[in-house]
Amino acid sequence: MSPAATTKAAPTKAPEFDRYRLRAGDGAGLPARLPKGRYLEEEFAALERRRLWPATWQLACLTTDVAEPGDWCEYRIGDQSYLVVRDHDGELRAFHNACRHRGFRLCEGKGHADELRCGFHDWCYGLDGSLREVVYRKNFGVIANDDLSLAPVRLGVWHQMVFINPTPDGPDLEEFLDPVPSTLAPFKLDERTLTASWTIPLAGNWKTTVDAFNEAYHVEGLHPGLRGFMDALNTTYELWDRGHSMMKIPLGVGSPRFPDADQAQVAQAFVDNYSSMLGMAPGDHPDLDGRSARDWAVDKVRGRAAAEGVDFTHYNDEQILDDYHYLVFPNVVLNVHSDLFTIFRARPGDHPGRSHFDFWLFHRLGSHNGAGPPPEMIEFPEGTVIAEVVNQDLDGIGRVQAGMASDGIDELVLGDFDCRLVNMHAELDRVLAHPVSS
Repeated sequence: MSPAATTKAAPTKAPEFDRYRLRAGDGAGLPARLPKGRYLEEEFAALERRRLWPATWQLACLTTDVAEPGDWCEYRIGDQSYLVVRDHDGELRAFHNACRHRGFRLCEGKGHADELRCGFHDWCYGLDGSLREVVYRKNFGVIANDDLSLAPVRLGVWHQMVFINPTPDGPDLEEFLDPVPSTLAPFKLDERTLTASWTIPLAGNWKTTVDAFNEAYHVEGLHPGLRGFMDALNTTYELWDRGHSMMKIPLGVGSPRFPDADQAQVAQAFVDNYSSMLGMAPGDHPDLDGRSARDWAVDKVRGRAAAEGVDFTHYNDEQILDDYHYLVFPNVVLNVHSDLFTIFRARPGDHPGRSHFDFWLFHRLGSHNGAGPPPEMIEFPEGTVIAEVVNQDLDGIGRVQAGMASDGIDELVLGDFDCRLVNMHAELDRVLAHPVSS
């Protein structure tokens, strides 16, 4: 789909929502607009807590977090907490993380146990969520264990990603994700191994983060080092139902803003920023031998993969080199390359201007695949230096959030390059317009 594609926002009937809704472009030149209150105001965040998060599929953890029977992992989003548990029979299950007696949060973080025991009054639940023990039961009168099991939530697995959905209604995970899995099938995500993971608090709304990774336009200003070998202008887009989308950013091609750059300069910019992808060291100089920078880079990546025992013969040149960005509505971004991919997850914080940014990195490791246990997620403080490009993005998110608070701006103006934002926010409007079914 071309950048000029437009998506119309669904009509809404919720009175409290009217002043926040997306005003879609008219297809005749007028851009879409988003009121800034969507990112700043507690009223809108409360609407999301009531109508979005209880009613959608969302990435809770990885299968490596709950690999063995008895493993459990907490997933926390806003004021809600859920448990993903591997039962004794190997089945994955998910529950609201609250004792049915007085609501005590049963587990925090990650762990392993043969049972789930409340730390307040010692009520005990099985890994299947069933109530097993009530201390001094006779003092509660007539109660049935089956009536007080942990409240379940739906669960589904795609590759190494465990998704939950608190509502019993709506599509199953496979239907919800369509067509993301089929378009990603050539990349064989199940063959990748987790190599790093971390989480960091951000001074930005969760949607500010999602928006930042939903367009390539910001390469021109935020990432000056990348525009020497990335082409934001000719990035292509696909918009799908349920708010999902993708974009493909061409690599090995310089920004059209700098037409005088020769192929050697484009290749050098590639080396200076993505040397490991090419199997080179920072500061190395490319030898194009008459090839274009893009053809040279494709050959370098294929050669590096072959040397590492990784089979890239099934990839075409675009899949070898280009940057594929996917959004799984509402808050998961997959950044996919031939030999690695990353997952970005944005979770709302304790007020609209705060959020949590979670990051997982996977590599195709060839002969080293599967060596060692998966890394634990590291909690970094805000402002931690991760990598130049990542920190540029995180800094940009904070500055966008701060700028939206200015009295000099009332709304965000979305152009053709922001078509994925329009698609995502239109789906968000559709979800928020309707109360969650009880």
